[in-house]
Amino acid sequence: MFPVMNSAHKLNGIAFILMLGVMLIYSLPKVASFGKAQSWTDAAELFMGGQLLRQFEDYYDKGFFLRDPSIELWASAQYLLFREGSSGVVLGREGWLFSNEEYRLPNAYQQALSSNVAKIAEVEKTLKAHNKRLILLPLPMKLDVYAEYATRTPDSRSQQLYDDFISQLRRSRIEAAPLREAFLAHKGRQPLFLRTDTHWSPFGARLAARELARQHPELIGSAAYSSRQVAEKQLAGDLSNYLQFNRELAPEHFRPSPLAIFETLKDNQQVSADSLFGEADQPIMLVGSSYTKIDDWNFPGFLKESLKSDLQTTAVEARGPYYAMQQFLEGKNLQDPAITTVIWEFPLRTLLSEEPTTSGWQVAANQFF
Repeated sequence: MFPVMNSAHKLNGIAFILMLGVMLIYSLPKVASFGKAQSWTDAAELFMGGQLLRQFEDYYDKGFFLRDPSIELWASAQYLLFREGSSGVVLGREGWLFSNEEYRLPNAYQQALSSNVAKIAEVEKTLKAHNKRLILLPLPMKLDVYAEYATRTPDSRSQQLYDDFISQLRRSRIEAAPLREAFLAHKGRQPLFLRTDTHWSPFGARLAARELARQHPELIGSAAYSSRQVAEKQLAGDLSNYLQFNRELAPEHFRPSPLAIFETLKDNQQVSADSLFGEADQPIMLVGSSYTKIDDWNFPGFLKESLKSDLQTTAVEARGPYYAMQQFLEGKNLQDPAITTVIWEFPLRTLLSEEPTTSGWQVAANQFF
């Protein structure tokens, strides 16, 4: 038999009543402001529809004075006991942060890989039907390139993922510009990924652009572009949003990353008939995720510099590469005969987070892209 408490201590009851009183007093300003903003009829409709309760839940969830201290206390205990951050981030050495997404590997590894390659093959088929060439640019994972800073050992298959992906693309006769070897060879010269962010650095973006041009010299034009650093700022990084413990416990993880800001301009730019009366043909379309969309990385600029050609861009932040490609395929640019080559910037971690459907373009959005 388990012991049963037949009576509670009087202090417990007093404490409970005091807590209810504090919550009531804390709620009065919200109730008063709501009463001024709503008529009794509207309030009754909101109450019957459940919206009133949701408003109060949201108020307590975001505005309760004990919320932030409680979250910090719990996160600090989690860090002290397990050396872990909040869900979404994995703490590395020397202040490095990794997305927990890169540690996930699908149970049906080969099936997920084949499913993605099949979807990419569908895209290539559609582009071919419109006389457009597809070149995939698979971005290696930060965890793969800088594995020496990881405190948790990833699944061995995740380091094989890049080569497996390239092999399947080649078997499906899909053109690609592999970047992994170049990133591993150059990672000691400049930081290719930001220490506290999921994205590459401008130096990683420039290396990717140069490697694409090296592997596909037939794309290089004759318009000279130059990139130069124009500023520098400190970037906290998107992964730092998952650090909710007291920063005094591990200040190195809260230290922002220096970010060089680049600008790319055309050399000896002159006014021409094209610039006065219309736009010159731009045969290259760059389709990508936030690695392309965010101006801080300057990837389109570096690509112009490396390919010596102007280009058009279709990129979407926080939705992944499939969504951006969907936007291009559904837009008017697909019908543009001047566009002959489509470069598809494709983060490899997409393979770990998205499973394309067999029909349609309903793909789960990913917050880190």
